[in-house]
Amino acid sequence: MGRFLKALVMTLLIMEITAIVDLTAVWTLLSELHAPQTIVNIALAISVVGLAVLAFVVYRRAMRAEHRLESETEVVPHDMPPMPAIGAGINAVGPITPRSILPPPPGSPRPRHAR
Repeated sequence: MGRFLKALVMTLLIMEITAIVDLTAVWTLLSELHAPQTIVNIALAISVVGLAVLAFVVYRRAMRAEHRLESETEVVPHDMPPMPAIGAGINAVGPITPRSILPPPPGSPRPRHAR
């Protein structure tokens, strides 16, 4: 499926949920306030215009995301050094130092933990 269709489907799904919630909330609020039907219709029309603007913004962001996802196809320049393999001896702090798995020698203070 092309970039255009993927972005369009994502936008339509998001905007369908948003439109249902928004238009229901506007209608319910104005109906509870006993607003005349013309006011309710005008408010719904304004909400639809706002939803159309929001749909345009969501579509543009979806296209940008699809373009970025499409361009992340493991393109590595020749002058870039290779990344070390996972578990190659380097962690977030620095080189890994081996730790003893033996129990502490007798007579050493026991670690204190909060109980």
